[in-house]
Amino acid sequence: MRIVLRWFTRLLVVSLVIVATTTGWIAWRFRASAPQVTGVVAVDGVSGPVTLARDRYGVPHVFGATDTDVFYGLGFAHAQDRLFQMDLVRRSVEGRLSEILGGAALRLDARARIKGYNEVADATVAALDDRERGILDAYAAGVNAVINGPSKKWPPEFALLLYAPETWDAADTASVWLYMADNLVAGAGSEFERVTLKNILSASQLEEFVRGYPDYGTVALDEADLGLAPTRGPAALEGEPAFDGADPVVGVETEPTPGSNNWVLSGDRTASGKPILANDPHLGLQTPSIWYFARLALTTGDVVGASIPGAPFVILGRNERIAWGFTNTEFDVVDYVPVARDSVASDVRTETIKVRFGGDVGVDVRQTARGPILDPAYFNLEAFGDADVILQTTADDHDNAIAGAALKLMTAANWREFVDAGRGWIAPMQNMVYADVDGNIGYTTAGRMPRRDAAGAWIGEIPYDALPRVLNPASGRVVTANNKIAPDSYPYPLPGDYAVYRARRITERLDASRLHDMFSTRRLQTDVTSDHAQRLFEALQRAQPETDYGRFLLSLLQDWDGTMAIDAAEPLVFSLWMKELHVSVYADELGEVFPSFFTSRRVFMDDVLNGSLSNWCDHVDTEIRETCAVTSGRALDNAARRLIEDFGDDPGAWAWGDAHPATFGHPLAAFGSWADKAFSVRVPHGGDGSTVNVGHFSYRSGDFESTFAASMRAIYDLEDLDGSLFVHAPGQSGHRMSPHYDDLAALWAAGEYITIRTDWSLELPPPEMRLLRLCPSSDRLCRTPREER
Repeated sequence: MRIVLRWFTRLLVVSLVIVATTTGWIAWRFRASAPQVTGVVAVDGVSGPVTLARDRYGVPHVFGATDTDVFYGLGFAHAQDRLFQMDLVRRSVEGRLSEILGGAALRLDARARIKGYNEVADATVAALDDRERGILDAYAAGVNAVINGPSKKWPPEFALLLYAPETWDAADTASVWLYMADNLVAGAGSEFERVTLKNILSASQLEEFVRGYPDYGTVALDEADLGLAPTRGPAALEGEPAFDGADPVVGVETEPTPGSNNWVLSGDRTASGKPILANDPHLGLQTPSIWYFARLALTTGDVVGASIPGAPFVILGRNERIAWGFTNTEFDVVDYVPVARDSVASDVRTETIKVRFGGDVGVDVRQTARGPILDPAYFNLEAFGDADVILQTTADDHDNAIAGAALKLMTAANWREFVDAGRGWIAPMQNMVYADVDGNIGYTTAGRMPRRDAAGAWIGEIPYDALPRVLNPASGRVVTANNKIAPDSYPYPLPGDYAVYRARRITERLDASRLHDMFSTRRLQTDVTSDHAQRLFEALQRAQPETDYGRFLLSLLQDWDGTMAIDAAEPLVFSLWMKELHVSVYADELGEVFPSFFTSRRVFMDDVLNGSLSNWCDHVDTEIRETCAVTSGRALDNAARRLIEDFGDDPGAWAWGDAHPATFGHPLAAFGSWADKAFSVRVPHGGDGSTVNVGHFSYRSGDFESTFAASMRAIYDLEDLDGSLFVHAPGQSGHRMSPHYDDLAALWAAGEYITIRTDWSLELPPPEMRLLRLCPSSDRLCRTPREER
């Protein structure tokens, strides 16, 4: 026994030493891979010194002798802070995730190959002019200076996954904007719903369930804005034939879709007398953030705002003359076209996907003139039966000249140049709001909007100059929040699935005061009062719960104003009640397909409780006819049981922010809870899917985690552009050991902001700045410390 114990002790000691050594090596390796942010680095590919001056939040101010040197510097900064993210994005578009993740990514890769985005990227690069190509090549050289640098300071994810990054090129940058286009193009939602439900619901039930845009929804532009009268189109359409195609399908969004808020106020509506522009794009939360703040000191002037790692553009931001912001139009630019099997001519090619820890997998791609035929092995096409399904989308149009459009946008100095910048922008379609230092405000649409014939076939597009547009509207404001853009008298159909409640709330709050300032704009951008909840108050108070606890919860909501505050219990009660009410109202009609439609159908529920659809409250499997008061009461009883099971029976201990954290998930979280805890970021969050400060959660997930929210917030003060406000989360850096990995998350959650000022020079930088100097390898003087020169 003593011998056994002795050997066991020795084995334990050796094991502990191995664990300690391994842990120490991993910690050292992680820290050693942190990017260098001060000092001097010798590089190739620049004409002179490039300086990256990072502020206290890791935002780089990029200086160089030429514009191409500045874009080189941005590429270097992106690669230092976001290289793993950049690599995942290009691999997801190119269909090469399986090379590093194995068979788990095969379905994603096959979809990307079938969509043909590799060919689209190559075509867009081939169409670049010399200036655009030079900028993309300079940016790629900056990225490659990090990838191929002698220190090999790559993020720790590369070490964990045991692979090395490949060099970057212009096609990889094209992949980044294809990634955005693929994620943001709209139009598939209600189309799939109608195909799936047409044999389950009656025609009248289908029209009730898949709702159209309600009368109480706001429209961004009115007839006066567009120069319309009810019987004629705008002057810009003279000579255009009247549209005689298919009736548009104008619906409402259900599950979280790529959305956003933006609004712009003229000087007549602000305390300063100059415009204020606000923008917060709503995207899936992730670690690291999709956005990366930067200042580019170009020869045409400073450009400040949000870039996307992998591309050398400030997509949302301001320069020294103008500011701009985007939201998704939600116009329908995607069609799934069913055709008889093997009835359409196609070119066939075989794509080979290399799978780590497995053999190569061949994927046959069938390309038609309208788009690829989707493979049911990789796409969910059951609703279409025994038919081939062609994907037709503007995201794969080869003439999407976003590079040129983005460069023109960054340097536009007036409304005419701003509008002109959008001419090459094909996808994704965007609502672009504008303000300038001269006091002008405006709205324009950029992107390709298909025109369809009576059979739904694409027969052209709305001319660019006929898309909705207004300069200096009489109202002194423009509000877009993925709501309907143009009135019915607009001469072209604009089908899509539109949001309702955020635009209503923004418009209401803006019109409640004559003048606004930066403070009131901040307050509105972080507003968590639900217009949807307020609209349901009266109907819900008529509920007839059958349990004591259900009646207690009903009384708890008696004086609630619909504010989804993080420290309140009422939002939790309301949210769970609404989930249970969705089940009670339409699970019986949908039967076994209900789980696929268990989503936040707010307009439908609004019409059930307040409108003409109260018949849906009756359960089809019972002999008695249930009223909405009875059905909503039983739903509240069910919610009460769930609340007690999940959160205890003391409402004083319930807090919406605890149940509803904003979850910035990291890609490695899929490997288990240890990786999720190590890399993902969570902060308490208010709001819900209907509030201005969005906090979407999924009904199907079983919890209330907010995974879809404001990915970035910006407010531009045209009276003092350096006083403009910015925030994204969780932080600028994607490197886990960086102090800027999650230092913006708490600010974001609290509704706080940072500034990115340009009123200083390299000769006298603010003391907080950390300066990294990139010197040409041949320039010894540049590489010599200043004090030794």
